[in-house]
Amino acid sequence: MTTLDSTLALGDTASDVPPPGPMPGEEYTPPPAEATPPPAASKPKPRPVSPKPSAPKAVATITVPAGTAIALAMSTPLTTKTATTGQQFTATVAEDVVMDGGVVIPAGAEVTGHLVLAQRSGKTSGRAYMQLAYDNLSFGGKTYDVESVGDTIWGKGGGGKDAKMIGGGAAAGAVIGGILGGSAGSAVKGAVIGGAAGTGASLLTRGPDLEITAGQKVTLSLDQPVAVAKPKTGA
Repeated sequence: MTTLDSTLALGDTASDVPPPGPMPGEEYTPPPAEATPPPAASKPKPRPVSPKPSAPKAVATITVPAGTAIALAMSTPLTTKTATTGQQFTATVAEDVVMDGGVVIPAGAEVTGHLVLAQRSGKTSGRAYMQLAYDNLSFGGKTYDVESVGDTIWGKGGGGKDAKMIGGGAAAGAVIGGILGGSAGSAVKGAVIGGAAGTGASLLTRGPDLEITAGQKVTLSLDQPVAVAKPKTGA
């Protein structure tokens, strides 16, 4: 016969028996709680890397030397009758400028400039004149500084016109003197008077104005070298 004591001795105790609680007077200590792992640190997102700007390609150039003569055709008409110092004008290159067998400045390129001087002829003496300055040269989508000043362009003198006027006055005076006086002496006196009148009229009349018409040829001579884009070969 099996007794309770013998059962306990054999270790056949029930597994659902709770462990003994704290003895009276002892403080109860709860079992430690399971540690919660810290949240994983989020990795910073990589910043987008902007591409580095590429360096502009160097443009090959060719230098047109100082003293190079460039034939131009005027686009803007000019006259000393209305022209003023500083007035702007345009022209086009009339002929290709060739260096080393290649065209460095093509015909049709545009030139802009301004008037340095503009003077009408005087009433007593002198001829009308203008002087042109060339500022920029443009072709192929690029503009180049030229900064050159041309030679003075002179108008025609008024000497022939004045001599004709004086002579005409003297002849008219001689005719009038002959009619009024009826003698050769009176005719001579009339000629002197008429000549003086003709001279006076000449002094009141200007010489001819200088006119540069559209299409008229002028020459630009470079005062300094100009570096222009080298023309492409094999095109």
